[in-house]
Amino acid sequence: MIIKVCGLRTVEAAQTALLNGADYLGIICVPNRKRTVDPCVAESISALVHDSSQSKGTTTRLVGVFRNQSVEDVLALYHQYHLDVIQLHGGENILEYRASIPDSVPIIKSFQFPQDCELLLNVFGTLQNVTVLFDSGEGGTGEKLDWDAISRWSAAHPEVKFIIAGGLNPENVSEAIGALPNAIGVDVSGGVETEGAKDLKKIQLFIRHGKKRG
Repeated sequence: MIIKVCGLRTVEAAQTALLNGADYLGIICVPNRKRTVDPCVAESISALVHDSSQSKGTTTRLVGVFRNQSVEDVLALYHQYHLDVIQLHGGENILEYRASIPDSVPIIKSFQFPQDCELLLNVFGTLQNVTVLFDSGEGGTGEKLDWDAISRWSAAHPEVKFIIAGGLNPENVSEAIGALPNAIGVDVSGGVETEGAKDLKKIQLFIRHGKKRG
């Protein structure tokens, strides 16, 4: 089970997620959002992740989250921050972006459930090195998806494996994993915050509960 902690804006929170076994650390590269990462912090988090990989053999990957930005801007920050994964969280044409970004670079593409399901099925068979993320919209809103509806849809389309986001927290992540057998990962941001800041204890608990159930 992939555990992704997103919206990281401090090295301390990133280090907590890394040391507790998070698989993906997400930083928001969209300008002027409440969780947009400072460039200096992004570079420090990147150094933390990659130094740990080299010295300790950790496999945590750094994910940059983008929304309706040009391919040129995405690739510029991909190189600047030494990202491992690109996440597209807007209305991007995934086929165009996949064609413009090297196939070796993993992409996570968000799809809103249920309104984007037809689009997803139309393009799914042609996607290379792309992971599906189901979310409720822009991301980071804390809005919980209808797990029962996703489970029914997923049973009819078992070939689509996905990461689930939206309204997850340390208290319900185990339930979400149990309700969604085709989920390969869980993604949290606001659910591990207290008063708008990442809560280190909540990060620890989310990862622990997600790993235990997954």
